[in-house]
Amino acid sequence: MLTELKVKNLALIERLTLSFGPGANLLTGETGAGKSILAGALGLLKGQKASPDLIRAGAEEAEVEALFVLENPGKLAELFAAQGLEPTDEIIIRRQVAVSGRGRTRINGTLVTLSQLAAWGEELLAIASQHDQQSLTNPAKQMEYLDIFAQVPELLANAQKLWRLREEALGSMESLEAELRDSREKKELYEFQLAEIKKVNPQPEEDTRLLDQKNLHRSGAKLGYFLNAARDVLERGKDGLFSQLETVRASLAKAAALDPAWSEPAERVNDMSAELADLASSVSSAGRGHTLRDSDLEALDARLSELATLKRKHGPTLAEVLAKSQRLAEALGRLAEADLELSIAKKKLRLAEEEALANAKVLSAQRQEAAKKLAQSLETTLRVLGFPKIQLIIEVSPLAPLGPRGIDQITFLFAPNPGEGLRPLAKIASGGELSRLTLALKIAQEPHPDQSLVFDEIDAGLSGATAEAVAAKVAELAGRGQIFVITHLPQMACLPGRHFLVAKTADAQNDRTLTTIRELPPNDRAQELARMLGGACPSPEALALSQKLLGL
Repeated sequence: MLTELKVKNLALIERLTLSFGPGANLLTGETGAGKSILAGALGLLKGQKASPDLIRAGAEEAEVEALFVLENPGKLAELFAAQGLEPTDEIIIRRQVAVSGRGRTRINGTLVTLSQLAAWGEELLAIASQHDQQSLTNPAKQMEYLDIFAQVPELLANAQKLWRLREEALGSMESLEAELRDSREKKELYEFQLAEIKKVNPQPEEDTRLLDQKNLHRSGAKLGYFLNAARDVLERGKDGLFSQLETVRASLAKAAALDPAWSEPAERVNDMSAELADLASSVSSAGRGHTLRDSDLEALDARLSELATLKRKHGPTLAEVLAKSQRLAEALGRLAEADLELSIAKKKLRLAEEEALANAKVLSAQRQEAAKKLAQSLETTLRVLGFPKIQLIIEVSPLAPLGPRGIDQITFLFAPNPGEGLRPLAKIASGGELSRLTLALKIAQEPHPDQSLVFDEIDAGLSGATAEAVAAKVAELAGRGQIFVITHLPQMACLPGRHFLVAKTADAQNDRTLTTIRELPPNDRAQELARMLGGACPSPEALALSQKLLGL
């Protein structure tokens, strides 16, 4: 229940604090006094969008603060937990709207988003306005009313969850199909390019190694000449250096046999002979290796040419050619796997649709059952509200494509007068008829005790016995919980409850216009009711009637 409301710098309101009680809280005033401002303030508490135009001229920001006292906080335990708030039996909502367009919202001192505020607004406030009356002709709004009456929140939550899963599966399948179409168009090109690279079979940095080898071969002829010349000196038969040193070694060995003093020189020559033999072998081997054959050079040039062709087509470097080869192989591998992935995605989509459809059928069955009960309830209430021969059918047609709210199309068919035939609300209902139907729906909904109902001039256009019947039904609602009634009807304004007067005054000192709201004591309430009955200067008869209506 909303127990206290503070409003600051909102439209024509400079500053006010109001206290409300259970049952009916009635607001009346002259046309244009600003009664709709209160409805706007409550709309801000529900998370409705705020415009800087709402801010009082000259102020930097507007502020609305409300205190709600909960009778059954346990019913909102999930909402407390979902938003990380401590469970309590008091909710303080404070919303600030700045000229800059940026605002702040707090619940029990904690900053929250507008979507979080809207979740609380749905639980704490239900606003019925003339706009709601017109939206009632919308099939989506009719479905919303039916679902509230049917009490199917879990099925609706499942429908939305399963619809999201279905959309995700559909998106995945369509993405894979697009990828497959694109890949199949390029498959032949990918296979040709990969085969071309594999045929040459390049190795990392192979071109660099081959160029180094070719450069080495270019200088190989000169290097071979010098090595071969050295080999000739070392190995030229009896005249070769190695042969002559061998003669020296043999002679010194014989000398050492005769005189041990020559043993050490003989040994040194022996070591020199071994080293010279090793040197001769190395020079001879290297000389042969640096002798380049024409066939070897041709093969080297041919390989470098193949690598150059690959780099020109797929490079420009050999590393990039190898990287491209890897990418082509991976793309072709993905193409091979994509068919399997697509098959899996199609299966997921089918399962998601089957599960969503199964949930939708259960939801549809409960809607059809609830539609009969709601139609009967509405007919009963509307007969009291001035439609003695009314016919109303809520048609649930499970014909629509599967969507986030199931498969049903909901149509309220209405015949307020005999002989007119049942027709959709949008084609037959007047404003006054929609007002009474909105009230009947609110009566049928049975709001929970912590939800306050707000009726913003839904009685517009009504009078006489019909107005009295509507007032009686509003009184019935007030007996169940807290309601706010913004009204022009004296029949409504005389209901038991707190009566607030909305008035527009001039601030001569600051040359400004102000809207004020104050609770009326019994005598002032009688004067306001007399004004509603008899105009700005009510007669004594009007005052007497107002006092009688108020039981004074």
